Amino acid sequence: MKSRQALIFTLLAISPALLFKWLQRDWSSDELRFLLYPVQWLVAVFTGQSSVYLAGEGYKFSGFIIEKSCAGVNFLVICWCTLAYLSIQNQHQQSIKIKALLWSIPLSYSLCILANTFRILSALVLQRLPGVHGPNVHEALGVVVYLSILLLATALFHHFLNFSKNAKLA
Repeated sequence: MKSRQALIFTLLAISPALLFKWLQRDWSSDELRFLLYPVQWLVAVFTGQSSVYLAGEGYKFSGFIIEKSCAGVNFLVICWCTLAYLSIQNQHQQSIKIKALLWSIPLSYSLCILANTFRILSALVLQRLPGVHGPNVHEALGVVVYLSILLLATALFHHFLNFSKNAKLA
C-alpha cells in the first residue's frame, strides 16, 4: 500500500513539471515574463541600471540582455522535482506530504529567481576581469550557481522535513 501511495504522490508531483517543460518548449521571452521580469527587476535594483522590454527578445540593459535562455526553466523543473521527491520520501504522514509538496512550488519559483539573479550579477562581475569571459565561462558559472543553490536548498528542505518540531509546520 505504501509503495502505491508513493507512486501516486510521485505522479502527482512529476506530472506538472513534465507538462510545464513540454508546454514551454516553444515559448518566447513573452511567455516567460513571469520568470524574466522578477530577475530583471532585481538586477536593476542591484546594478542601478534600467532596462527596456523588447517583445520577443527580453529585457535589454546597457551592454546585455536578459532573454529566454536566462529564464531558468530547466532549473525550475529540476528544483521542483527535487523538492517534490524529498517531500514524498521524507514524510510518512499524508497531510505533511501534501503540505510539503504545495510549499515546494513557491519555494522552487523563488529559488529559480534567486539563482538566475545571482548568476547574472556574477556574470556581470566576471565580465570586468581580464580573460574571464566568453560562452564557456558563462556556462560554467551557470552550472556552479545552479548546482550550489540546488544542493543548499535540498539540504535545508531535507533538514526542515526531518526536524520533528518543524515537520508539523511544513
